[in-house]
Amino acid sequence: MNDLIIGIIQGITEFLPISSSGHLVIFSSLSESVKLNTNDIAFLHIGTLFSIIVFYRNRLSETFFSKEKLNHTIKIIFIAIIPAVVIGLFSPIQEVIDTSTNLLTITGIAYFGFASFLLSYEFIKKNQEDGRILFENISSQHALYIGLAQAIALVPGVSRSGVTLIVALYLGLKRSDAIYFSLLLGLPTIFGAWLLTFVQSSYTFNLEIVIPTIVSFIAGFVAIKILVNFTLNAKLKYFGFYCLALSALCFLS
Repeated sequence: MNDLIIGIIQGITEFLPISSSGHLVIFSSLSESVKLNTNDIAFLHIGTLFSIIVFYRNRLSETFFSKEKLNHTIKIIFIAIIPAVVIGLFSPIQEVIDTSTNLLTITGIAYFGFASFLLSYEFIKKNQEDGRILFENISSQHALYIGLAQAIALVPGVSRSGVTLIVALYLGLKRSDAIYFSLLLGLPTIFGAWLLTFVQSSYTFNLEIVIPTIVSFIAGFVAIKILVNFTLNAKLKYFGFYCLALSALCFLS
């Protein structure tokens, strides 16, 4: 049963702006039978990676058959992942997360900061029209800013999809293209995090993680649809209030 719950948590929360790693930290702290480290969490992300590919399969196919689109996509993704790669490889953040005795408190602080950031966008930008920058017009500077935001999401409690989406919207990207770039950016990031588990550590493959990974794929596909609907209809503030509640739960646990 725990396997199914973990898979659902990972799949749903990966794409919604509520931090999948933060949820897993809270869940593992409340259940003594569940003890996940960053290696297990990274492996769970493989299920959600395929959710992105399946959901955007038509748009991705068009990109691969257009040299211009493919070159632009590769360029902005490469620029955007640099900050997370540098921090992930050359900082002790993974070790700190795995060994910290105050991880729940760190997650609570991160949730509060992220919720404040999310709500600030909703209340500042709610009366403004949709952005005009399309995916094909994303510049190198835009990609770098979004990539810097993504690097912050290495801390549990900060949603990767959420923080990159909000920064993209602040920069003036059209909502549908901001969602697309935010999720597309997750492909190399998620795969890289998974690959890093085998390069940096003596990770032992755990068969019990296979079931939640499959479930996370299904739940992730559903979550992308929810994200698209809520973002296009300017309802992101509800996720902000939810993250505030999670922050309080971290401090009270």
